[in-house]
Amino acid sequence: MEKTGNKGFVYEFGKFVLDPEGKTLFSGGKPIHLPAKEFETLLLLVENNHKALSKDEMIEAIWHESFVEESNLAKQISRLRKILNTDGEQFIETLPKHGYRFSADLRITNPVAEEPVILERRTLKRLTFAVENEVEDRPLELSVKPKMALQPPVIALLALTGLLGLFAFLYLSRETAPPTVKIKSIAVLPLKPLTAEENNKVLGLGLADALITKLGSLKQVVVRPTSAVALFANAPADSIEIGRKLGVDAVLEGTIQESEGRLRINARLIRTDSGMQFWAEKFDEPANEIFALQDTLSNKIAQTLAFELTSVENKLFARRGTDNTEAYEKYLRGRFYQSQNTPDGLNRSIEFFEQAIALDPNFAEAYAGIADANIILFNFGIRPAAATTRQARESLNRALQLDPDLSSAYTPLALIQFLIDRNWTEAEKSLKRAIELNPNNADAYHRYAYFLMRLGRFDESLQKAEKARELNPLSNIVQNGIGLTYLCARRYPEAIKQLENTAAENPQFSLPRWLLGYAYEATGDPEKAFEADLKALEIEGGKEFAAKLRELRQVGGINAANRFWLDEEIKAKERGRITSTGETQSGAVSALDIANRAAIVKDREQTLRWLERSLQEGDPILDSVRFFARYDFVRDDPRFQAIVQKTSYQ
Repeated sequence: MEKTGNKGFVYEFGKFVLDPEGKTLFSGGKPIHLPAKEFETLLLLVENNHKALSKDEMIEAIWHESFVEESNLAKQISRLRKILNTDGEQFIETLPKHGYRFSADLRITNPVAEEPVILERRTLKRLTFAVENEVEDRPLELSVKPKMALQPPVIALLALTGLLGLFAFLYLSRETAPPTVKIKSIAVLPLKPLTAEENNKVLGLGLADALITKLGSLKQVVVRPTSAVALFANAPADSIEIGRKLGVDAVLEGTIQESEGRLRINARLIRTDSGMQFWAEKFDEPANEIFALQDTLSNKIAQTLAFELTSVENKLFARRGTDNTEAYEKYLRGRFYQSQNTPDGLNRSIEFFEQAIALDPNFAEAYAGIADANIILFNFGIRPAAATTRQARESLNRALQLDPDLSSAYTPLALIQFLIDRNWTEAEKSLKRAIELNPNNADAYHRYAYFLMRLGRFDESLQKAEKARELNPLSNIVQNGIGLTYLCARRYPEAIKQLENTAAENPQFSLPRWLLGYAYEATGDPEKAFEADLKALEIEGGKEFAAKLRELRQVGGINAANRFWLDEEIKAKERGRITSTGETQSGAVSALDIANRAAIVKDREQTLRWLERSLQEGDPILDSVRFFARYDFVRDDPRFQAIVQKTSYQ
């Protein structure tokens, strides 16, 4: 929690000016007298603009060691809201069961400097308005060193008039300061809804996603992808701190509200190094003018950042997928759920994309969304190959027929070409095209790195992965992919370090735990390998099964526990159930899962049998077994060599 000293500056927000040194709040140039505690409360909130403050820390800061009830703080907040909310603007937000947050387009200026202020040839060192004391009022204090004899009331009047005029001049004539250093990277944060309605949340992330797509087509700036900023959609964290975590020069933040057929947005650009706001604007448009609002907002940002667009970039920047506002709203909902990257979220996204297409059959982005969600569900092992890839291909063909320059269509196309067609040459062409159309396409770089890893081109893979990490530094998928590449390259110390860091930073992410099992096993530490597997199992909901395996290890050792695990997986495969939870699900246990467990216990026949079964099932990641030390004991077997040969790429 920040609490600044007296530095001679003032805070400006809306029609208000808050003078910390003068302990005065001005509204439209007129002073408003506040009781001392009210002023301290407001100053504390303003100094921590956009930060969530708990009730306890506010009470401690305002009343210090005095004991007061929370109701005292609530009364201060209530009175401040009555003063500040005169034009319908909500500056102070209540955070249920936590505290309060002040949010405003805040500017810090220095209108009252230490130098003398000249008013009608008379010199005033400083003008101070007293804050009304809670016990008794104090008179206005005016420290004057006159050049000529004037009565105190006259001097006070002259000073007051002149200073208010100065404040009014500075306030009314202020301009947004341009950034002094060129902005090279930016994060567009989800617009915060002013109400708890689901529609406003969807619009907030959806419009951010649309702006990211537009700005991402520009080569002059690095734009963090939607998957990076979506992590902060519900976070109370400070925007500047988020920007610093994302490693960007500036953040675009704002609020959004759809009410009575109108869309209201407050947006501003802030430098992350200094916290300086260098652009801010309000938009209030009919809800059906969302396209015009989106275009205006993106153009304003490009102009503010002084980008010079080429003719190709102008074309990409102006592109619009649909003119149907209802279809666009369905698409935004689809993108909202797609960004969750969960099976449920992906399935729901497909539903909304299909609704968007029903309203506008020529909506290319919606077709691309269907294709991408389907192919990821297939890669997760949740949807069968035949039906899923057919729908994905049909959707992609339609998307590219409608818009051959759609970057988001080329990344799922590359997945189909690589995972299904096993045609690396065409997949690489698609990835290069996706990046050419959108240099900020982090997914394209990540998938490029993943494909190169699968080809055994590890150094090239790591180069692409570093670019993906540069674009999306907080992505657990990218971080995990780097660890996987080290693992496949048998660079075990680097793999373990990377995967342990990824697991620690993402405690509910199971993938790095599974991969750590491979790495620990390869370095001769079966105990740590087994424990890593159990932790992954627990994360995925198998706590009871993990406890059973720990008991078996205690009694019969790790090999006995792994043998029991193998037998249970084979039974679950036959029943179509998930081993860890017992839930029924088609494809719940893959043949490759069973082959992995058989390889751990060094059961040659079961390992080869289930690898061959995996080949029959068309498992998209079967080819990766060639890299793992776990399979070294069958590497000289003709059956294993035949599997490697059949899963090679063109």
